[in-house]
Amino acid sequence: MTTLNSQATSEHLYVLARNEQLETKTLEYALQKIGVVPDNQAWRRFLDNMFLLLGITLLSVGIIFFFAYNWVDMEKFAKFGLLEAGIFIMILFASIRGLKYLSGQAALLGASILLGSLLAVYGQTYQTGADVFELFLVWAVLILPWVLVSRFAPLWLLWLVLLNLSLALFWEQVVATTYNETPIELFLLLFSLNGIALIIYEFNHKLEWLQGKWLGGILFITTLTVLLMPTLITIADFDIIWHKNQLFGLATALYMVMTAFSIWYYRYQRHDLLLLAICLLSILITFTTWIGFSLPFDEIVLFLVLAILVIGQASLATKWLLKVKQIWQQEE
Repeated sequence: MTTLNSQATSEHLYVLARNEQLETKTLEYALQKIGVVPDNQAWRRFLDNMFLLLGITLLSVGIIFFFAYNWVDMEKFAKFGLLEAGIFIMILFASIRGLKYLSGQAALLGASILLGSLLAVYGQTYQTGADVFELFLVWAVLILPWVLVSRFAPLWLLWLVLLNLSLALFWEQVVATTYNETPIELFLLLFSLNGIALIIYEFNHKLEWLQGKWLGGILFITTLTVLLMPTLITIADFDIIWHKNQLFGLATALYMVMTAFSIWYYRYQRHDLLLLAICLLSILITFTTWIGFSLPFDEIVLFLVLAILVIGQASLATKWLLKVKQIWQQEE
């Protein structure tokens, strides 16, 4: 039973509206007041922030393409001078504006992107012979102080992307040069890296700047995907566990544990319908793949059976998600 002292939520308001205790205009006004439905000021703030980040990103990318197009015609010192001037201007702006403002944080993000361009120009100009993974690794190391002081989720995500690229390219260029087998060890290392980032996001609530839903979705999808891929390989060729590498069995077990734990966690501990849907989608993919490799039918019949199976699974998943949402609303 909802008490007068409890905090108003969108679920409370929708229940009152369904019971005809709130008019439509009153419901819209209440939803705006609690921040569920954005008002005009919230929309302007959102558009300002979006266009600011988009502008910084396009400016940085434009500078990169400018160098790519005019590479032959530009002098060596002009290349370095323009990039260093761009980095200096953005750092100066971020220092003057302050990192508590989005514009200052966005300028620091732009400086981080230009720093990677500067490293690439240096490598191309002097032909250092370094592997590509070293560029991304040095890039990640150099921007680490900015990541720590900025407390800006997009910059932190950029740093994590650089680490993933460094690890993947290191494996391709150094470790896996002598054989062509599926890099199961790389999948497990990527799972560890992104899994640690996901745990920090989920359980360190003191870092409010890391609590954006979009960031959690990206981290969860990445972590689950690097386990889903070796799981599908294991389903397609189960003997790979016994004749090639038992780590495929470990990856499959980790996938099942992570999926089961995620369904429990996002169902009962932290309500998130989107991540529950992603878990169900991964289950649909793995189950359909297993059925596809198990049935001894020809292609036409098999595709028909799989199509019916996918439709059935999608319908069941949708009904379950709607039921879960209804239960959440009743609990509120």
